[in-house]
Amino acid sequence: MKNISVQLQQFVKESLHPNMIAGQPMTTGEFEKWNDFINSAIAELSRNAFKSAIVTNERKINIFELINLLTELSNTINEYLTKYNRVWQKHPMATRIRQSYLSICGSLEDLLDVLAKRFPKIAAQTAYSHYAIYGVKQELRLLAVTAKQHLQSQAFHLNVIGIFSDGLNFLINQKNLKRGDDHYIRKLVEAIVKKQFTDPAQVIDFLIANDFNLPDFFLFCLEQWNAILTEQDGLIEQKQKLLDLKSHLYDLSISFGLKSPWDKHRLHDELNKFLSEKYSLVKERLKISRQLLEAEGYRPNSKRMLINLSVAQLGLFLRMQVEKGVLAKEHIGELFSFYARHFYTPNTDFISPESLQKKSSVVEHATARKLKALLISMLNWLNTNYNLSNYN
Repeated sequence: MKNISVQLQQFVKESLHPNMIAGQPMTTGEFEKWNDFINSAIAELSRNAFKSAIVTNERKINIFELINLLTELSNTINEYLTKYNRVWQKHPMATRIRQSYLSICGSLEDLLDVLAKRFPKIAAQTAYSHYAIYGVKQELRLLAVTAKQHLQSQAFHLNVIGIFSDGLNFLINQKNLKRGDDHYIRKLVEAIVKKQFTDPAQVIDFLIANDFNLPDFFLFCLEQWNAILTEQDGLIEQKQKLLDLKSHLYDLSISFGLKSPWDKHRLHDELNKFLSEKYSLVKERLKISRQLLEAEGYRPNSKRMLINLSVAQLGLFLRMQVEKGVLAKEHIGELFSFYARHFYTPNTDFISPESLQKKSSVVEHATARKLKALLISMLNWLNTNYNLSNYN
């Protein structure tokens, strides 16, 4: 097979070069000789590739090298068709030359397709030829549009759809698109259009389970998780939420899904590493916070008072009193430290002073609405018990 491949390379790169044939008279017999030699060489390469059903490591290497060789030859002929077209177009037999070049590319692609079907794992590591890539990318772009429209029809938050669509187009527009990339994209789109999602979180889980390991999607996941963590009332709650996220991520990792063909860690591993590092940081911050509070006289077992508010509601309640002069504005940091040290909430045993103070100024609409309802109920109680209904 090696001798045949060397002869084929020499024939394509020397005898078929436009500069070689530009000044030579060409006859029908010459073109027939071209085709006979090409077809004979390709047929022999094909026989050698399929002569044994046993795929040893050495044979894997040979098949890989053969696919790359055929791809390189196809790229060379395609270059003759495009880059050197001004050279051979001046020839009296220009139409026949073009037809012969196209025929050779077609024969090479036919063998490449057969090899890709027979040895899919080996072929997955190889790139498409320049001759075939245009048609492949056109098909993939249509599939990407179909997947995007399917998600848009379910009225999801546009961020996750945009991240997914941009990621697909990034893969498709690679200069050297590999067969493994093509297979992954087709399978991913096929799975998406068969599935109905009820919320964006399901789309995110689906992409994680199917190893959509692209930088933008990875960062998108981190932003989502960081936003969830900032909503937690304290460091203990953040620890619990991180454990919940790690547990959910593990469940996704053992579910059936695609594996990206790129030579890198799986998306699950990268995300799990982030959660583990985040957990260690929160754990260390919690340890330092407790040490600082203990240095100020706080004891974990000392008596504290339960207040039936969330940390966010308590923070806003304190902020209202400060703004209305009930509590002094001076030393406001010490004020929040005092309440964090002496109170706890039904869901937060250990309140972080920093979190309490932050939540007093960064207020969600739901928190303000709930506190307003509580204040109104207090006013109603005053009206009922002290006959204040007739007073403004």
